Amino acid sequence: MIKRKNVLLVIAYTVVLDVLLAYAADSYLPFWRETYPTNDHRLRSETHHHDIAPMREIVEAWGPVRYSYATNALGFKDAAPRAIDLARQKGRWLLLGDSFTEGIGFDFPTGMAGQIAGQVACKGIEVLNAGVGGYAPSVYWRKARHLIETVGLKTERVVVFIDISDIRDEIDLYPEDSDGNLIVPDPEPPSTMERFGHFLRDHSLTARVFTLIRDRLAYVRKDLKRRYQTAKAFEKSFWQVETADMMEFATVPHKASRWTYDDEAWAEYGEGGRAKATANMDRLSDLLKRHGIALTVAVYPWPDQIFKDPQAVRHQDYWHEWAKNHDAQFVSLFPAFTEGAPRETLARYFIPGDFHWNAEGHRLAAKAFLAGFDPKAPLCE
Repeated sequence: MIKRKNVLLVIAYTVVLDVLLAYAADSYLPFWRETYPTNDHRLRSETHHHDIAPMREIVEAWGPVRYSYATNALGFKDAAPRAIDLARQKGRWLLLGDSFTEGIGFDFPTGMAGQIAGQVACKGIEVLNAGVGGYAPSVYWRKARHLIETVGLKTERVVVFIDISDIRDEIDLYPEDSDGNLIVPDPEPPSTMERFGHFLRDHSLTARVFTLIRDRLAYVRKDLKRRYQTAKAFEKSFWQVETADMMEFATVPHKASRWTYDDEAWAEYGEGGRAKATANMDRLSDLLKRHGIALTVAVYPWPDQIFKDPQAVRHQDYWHEWAKNHDAQFVSLFPAFTEGAPRETLARYFIPGDFHWNAEGHRLAAKAFLAGFDPKAPLCE
């Protein structure tokens, strides 16, 4: 009986110490919170599907990477939380786009939008980044309408970065009801087991360490599996796989981007998705013309296009013609990413195993955009 009591006391003391250490780590160690940051800043929006919470300092997970950024009073990714003068119009650009424009994985100054902002600041131009991962033309025009007509935001120009994946997203992510409103589903609540697991992870040092090790091993296992598949695809030994090989195998082809060159994908979702995107871009054009706001449309390639379809007639030429017919400026970033050797381009400008740009890719995209926007204009030092 005494031994059992001693065992129970040891267990009780261990549990209490474990919880106290977790509390101390949560209170004093930023690393604790950064390993599993919350996602409560990603919000549901009745008007334009989803958004980011305003006036926040955010730590976010992008795969195994943890990065931080801020949002301003409008919920736009920014250099720091700050108020926005809604009445200012002259010398303001409003950027719309998806994860590339948001700059997912990077803070504001490192991303394309921040790079553009830094290069035009000396000319008195303010760049506001309203891009959010997962956006498409269905959201671009609705968010612009909300900002301009409801919030009262004034701007001189709207720049829309139309992504390759927007075409599939129009079909898959943005159904409408009979009145033409977006159907915005309620987020699925976590299961009881998931809630219990998260509670243990957040309140127990032992559970946090165990979960962290488990997740890191899972990431390594996934990476090794991808490397093995790449080795087979390129008929190399497992240890001879080069980063560029892995990147090519991991990103080409991709479901969301092969519609520009694959007739089956074009018939499956490309034709219908582009038609829906066009209708929504027409609405955006009409909205901006009513308010006397200039429109710039920009396009850029995914790795699929760099390898298989550098001209991307179904995307690049199509939006060029659309812009001409709607009195909008057109800027293509394709030449900057397709003029060199494809493998070298991927290795230099893209995250390994991903279709998103790395920091150098964001710098190139900003430079290419500004050169296309006004080739003669000097940039800020």
